[in-house]
Amino acid sequence: MIPIIELQVFYRVKDGGQVQQINEVPTAQNTDAIKLQVARIVNKIKQSGVAEYYYMVVKVRKSTGEFGYRTMIPKTLL
Repeated sequence: MIPIIELQVFYRVKDGGQVQQINEVPTAQNTDAIKLQVARIVNKIKQSGVAEYYYMVVKVRKSTGEFGYRTMIPKTLL
């Protein structure tokens, strides 16, 4: 498995607002820990009540040494 360097959760503020971003370094590389960490981030966004949708991208390092981005959760309405 390619190591995940950063979790990036993007969300759009209601009423035509801009896209906001939350970046966190994963606490562990296993799937369960990452799912739990993302769920906590999304829960904060939901509780704020200001977002209309969110999506999640992970930042990884490719075998060439460059950074790559993978969409893990597609756009999801709240």
